[in-house]
Amino acid sequence: MIRGMTGFGRAQGQSSWGAWAWEARSVNGKTVDLRTNMPPGCEAVDFEARRRVKDRFQRGSFQLQLRIDFAREAGATSIDTRELARLARLSRNWASAKVSPARFDGLLNTNGVMRGASRTGAGVDEAMAKDLLAGLDQALDLLAGQRTKEGESLTALFGRMLTDVDALVKKSAELAAGQPGLVRERLKARLADMGKDTSIDPDRMAQEVMLMANRADVREELDRLVAHVQTAREILKSGEAAGRKLDFLCQELNREANTLCSKSASLELTNAGLALKSLIDQFREQVQNVE
Repeated sequence: MIRGMTGFGRAQGQSSWGAWAWEARSVNGKTVDLRTNMPPGCEAVDFEARRRVKDRFQRGSFQLQLRIDFAREAGATSIDTRELARLARLSRNWASAKVSPARFDGLLNTNGVMRGASRTGAGVDEAMAKDLLAGLDQALDLLAGQRTKEGESLTALFGRMLTDVDALVKKSAELAAGQPGLVRERLKARLADMGKDTSIDPDRMAQEVMLMANRADVREELDRLVAHVQTAREILKSGEAAGRKLDFLCQELNREANTLCSKSASLELTNAGLALKSLIDQFREQVQNVE
């Protein structure tokens, strides 16, 4: 089963040292392109996160974001004496202006006076990194699940599109059966015109006959189209990363459809070839979503 490249995963948790939350997003990309946003001190986690993404995925543009809320350390509060003294002076000035002075407990509860030590910005030790990376795996599992679900939808879509390609190839084969008769009539008319000119070399005339006969033969193109469709179905069933293979196969399908149109001797076959090209373009557009 193929996988898509669009998905989102979020995981969160907490431990004695604090709480964390991961968000992982991915969209289409030709290779693994990863951008991370993590707090300071998470360099080791960032390095390992990049390795895990590249091990699990082969294509896509990824964004990883980590938020950490470190727990405050017990007993680590302190009083900013300078700020307390500044507020006390202001309180005395208010008293001289016949405004009731602030109480001491009120001054202590003023923002900026009591400070609690936080671990924000501190380094992440081995135990913390283990918790964080376990959470990353959860987020990546959810992300991979959505990419797999998208792949299932794409597989069904590709199946229908390949069936339509098959139908157009069969229709083209039926129309191509009338090619020799059409070319024969054109060839007779052209030979009649050429025969009036006695200066024309018979060898040149024979070359012209061969050229028109070759233009009428589209069996190779139709055979290759059938083979490419079968190859596409095998790729879809392989379970491997299929995006690049399918993209290359679309180029080959388009090449054969172009040749079919150029060799067409009738409007009906040309229209069938153009419909085939349009369908192949739609197929290739959806292939850009495949990992």
